Amino acid sequence: MVCLREATKKPAFAWVITSAAFLIVASSLALLPLASSPSTVGVTGDLQFAGTAPLPTQAQGLTGTWTNISPTYAPAPFAVPAMAYVPTLHGSILFGGSLQSSETWRYRSDEMNWSQLSPQSAPPPMMGASMAYDSGVGKVVLFGGIWVRSDHSICAGNDTWLYDPVRNTWTNVSPHGSPPYRWHASMVYDLVTQRIVLFGGHHFRCGLGIPEDTGPRMNDTWIYDAPADAWTNVTGPIAPPARSEMGLIYDPLDSRIVLFGGTPVDPFYPSSSVFGDTWVLDPTTYVWAPSSPVAKPSARYGLGMAVTANATIMYGGCSTTGCYQDTWSYDIAAGAWTAIPSNPGPPFAPGAAFTSDPSGVVVAFGKSETWELRVTASTQGGPTGNPLTSDYLIPSALAIAGAGAVFVGAWWLRARSRRPKAP
Repeated sequence: MVCLREATKKPAFAWVITSAAFLIVASSLALLPLASSPSTVGVTGDLQFAGTAPLPTQAQGLTGTWTNISPTYAPAPFAVPAMAYVPTLHGSILFGGSLQSSETWRYRSDEMNWSQLSPQSAPPPMMGASMAYDSGVGKVVLFGGIWVRSDHSICAGNDTWLYDPVRNTWTNVSPHGSPPYRWHASMVYDLVTQRIVLFGGHHFRCGLGIPEDTGPRMNDTWIYDAPADAWTNVTGPIAPPARSEMGLIYDPLDSRIVLFGGTPVDPFYPSSSVFGDTWVLDPTTYVWAPSSPVAKPSARYGLGMAVTANATIMYGGCSTTGCYQDTWSYDIAAGAWTAIPSNPGPPFAPGAAFTSDPSGVVVAFGKSETWELRVTASTQGGPTGNPLTSDYLIPSALAIAGAGAVFVGAWWLRARSRRPKAP
């Protein structure tokens, strides 16, 4: 049996309980709370596990079902907004996607509807910012993006904003050692180290419009320690080539961060190219390693990624000639991609945000449309359990996102008990 009790310490490992399906809604980030069901345990604060618990098995025969939802109230069409699930709000917040509007929205899957929040302060109207929910501090972290300056020039920034869902306030913090300005970067929350991880992006230079190419792509890796309010550059000698608009997701089953695709330049150049490579980051050592699967999705940028109870999921994206509506899963241990049979999903162009919801709703917000994805498997469950040699703590929410997505699942999960290497 499994014992639950309150805990005061936060070790560098954790057990996670989730529920099945995930939410998608247009941009670069995502996060997830732990859900309740007849077979799972809802978490409202830090909890510690002792005893035994079942471990997940690799599900076989995955099938995906996409559904176009029609909320009665929704944001206007946005381009490249940012989104993350916030447990306190029982829903996902969305910010940005317009150079004229700085609206903050919440989506609740149980109501299948959007509501506009009205914080007293907010970041400037922006596009292409990166967002993730930090469960350690209970706040949403927003970084970068482009916005219009007072001289009417459009520039990228490197501001860090924190959204407090309890007070409904945005705060522009001044962290030590901020990354260079950028947009179209990818950002996730690592459950083991309890830090935000940022990779790549477009080092966008100022201009009076949005020209085809205004700066280089980047391949640096940064971590943000929210309690210390500090960014640290952890870029090593081996890293993916510089890019933006890639897919990035934290996989809690293997305690790794997976990257796929992206573009080294603006993809509408006649001579441009896009990436179709897969990389895996160990967030405790900050070491990137390339993966060479035999079968894999075609090269693309602007894709979405998420984690379900059964697999790490990738959806859509575009090449230089067209866009895709296919769904894939990636197995880190096997280093293999597998196509998931599904009906056609949302017709997203680049610029959609992905986030997961514990209720099992896949919300995709793109072109003002809201979509849902459910992933089912022919086998579920796991062994009866393994004894634990020590107690394990879990936070009340799990943030998982990147260039687009978050996580919802239905299994017990133990993160690897490896302590992070000091940067």
